[in-house]
Amino acid sequence: MRKFVTISFLIFIYIANFQLFAQSGQEVIQFDKTVHNFGDILLSDGAVTCTFNFTNISSKPIVIHNVISSCGCTTPEWTKSPVQPKGAGIIKVVFSNDQGPYPFDKSLTVYVSGLDRPVVLKIKGIVHESKKDVSEMFSVRIGQLGIRKKNLTIGYINQGEVKSDNIDIANLTTSDMRVESYETSQGVLINITPNPIPAKSVARLTYIVNSADMGSRKWGKQSFSTKLSINGKKYSDIISIDGVIKDNFKDLTKAQINNAPIPAIDRSYFEFGEVKEGKVVEATFVIKNKGKSELIIHKVENELKGVTYTTKVPLTIKAGAKGELKLKFNTSGCNGEVINILTLVTNSPAKPMMNLFLTGNVIN
Repeated sequence: MRKFVTISFLIFIYIANFQLFAQSGQEVIQFDKTVHNFGDILLSDGAVTCTFNFTNISSKPIVIHNVISSCGCTTPEWTKSPVQPKGAGIIKVVFSNDQGPYPFDKSLTVYVSGLDRPVVLKIKGIVHESKKDVSEMFSVRIGQLGIRKKNLTIGYINQGEVKSDNIDIANLTTSDMRVESYETSQGVLINITPNPIPAKSVARLTYIVNSADMGSRKWGKQSFSTKLSINGKKYSDIISIDGVIKDNFKDLTKAQINNAPIPAIDRSYFEFGEVKEGKVVEATFVIKNKGKSELIIHKVENELKGVTYTTKVPLTIKAGAKGELKLKFNTSGCNGEVINILTLVTNSPAKPMMNLFLTGNVIN
């Protein structure tokens, strides 16, 4: 209880660039990429380096004030002088590669003049102690295609924007291999480069999620999927892509932020005590809007079976007013301690996601 298609390269480049532009925000700075994947490297390779190139797309000079790494093993250097409109600069990143064989995923937070929020860049890869055969590095199989895992993540996605990530895949055969995607979720694009994949070689599978191209607005946790065909043969293995869609506050002015809704809850938990299995527990959470505009609860997420909402969602609460989130929990089939998290997806820049708790004990 505690608990589509392959697209042409030109289309991929267009969408990928849009994603970079969207993440950088406010038409100030544009990066050639926001993620650098070193792929598989050896401990004996020593320090490795990559470069993020950026362009000033604003009408005023910009300055990179600071770049903060999430780890001491990653050292950034950047263009310190002001970059004029249409001018370019770089952020050079050195990964020390001295902490032993392990997968790594490091972030760099870039503070730029003219931006209210920093830009986040990432480096990632896998360090090996000694050189391995392709088949050893890619232990999961789809036919004779090697892949490290079938369950992928893409993190948070702003409503209306595009985000991408990638993984390495490998041709384990002695002949070229063409890989295509099929039965891909709406709003998801798959690109594989190079394709065909040469014999005994590694390629990159990029997955792109466009939250504006899903037919209808989706909120919160989402799971997308695709399947692959290899040299024309379709395989039933499902590759899943998990992400979280939240509201988009990128283009809000300071005035809009100051007048935005602010959710407040006196009690974020509901303790129903000890009940016998089969009892239906009713719970009410009172949500206040202390902001100056309407608060919208887009979605309430819950992973506990037996929970139903008697309050209609989306829920709108006027500025200065209160609203009630009511639910029922049918304890049939439950036994023992219950700790359930309810996640609210809101239109509040201060609290775009907030948690409520339903707790108690169910006895037979």
